[in-house]
Amino acid sequence: MEIENPGPRIDPIAVEALESKLQIIFPTSYKDFLLRHNGGIPSPYTIEIPGFPGSPTDVQVFFGIGRAVESSDLPWNFALIKERCPERQLVPIACDSGGNLFCIQLEDAVEPGVVYCDIGAEKCTAYPIATNFKDFISRIRE
Repeated sequence: MEIENPGPRIDPIAVEALESKLQIIFPTSYKDFLLRHNGGIPSPYTIEIPGFPGSPTDVQVFFGIGRAVESSDLPWNFALIKERCPERQLVPIACDSGGNLFCIQLEDAVEPGVVYCDIGAEKCTAYPIATNFKDFISRIRE
């Protein structure tokens, strides 16, 4: 997978500062992705969402730290998911073109899984996609 339009370069201190601000710890594989790309547009971008009626969908953009477009910024999307799904421990990492969010589900395990959140539904609904971030990346296809 290639990433177009990556975010500004960041260092581990920027990632640690965001983790501290949000009171979370990102999985190592996701931290590595942030440090390498800091968000951006994937190519290819199609992904299956098991159990979701609108599947497949696209991964429109990965979020990053200090992105020029507010809706592509991690802190902005973290506030959005906390508002829509307050009972869940979710970290939004990307969105599709419909505005739904791909999230790391922190309440899962040592290596958290990735879920697709239908934030337009009356009740926040999360569809499991992958067992971890690397597995999620491997599922993105043409």
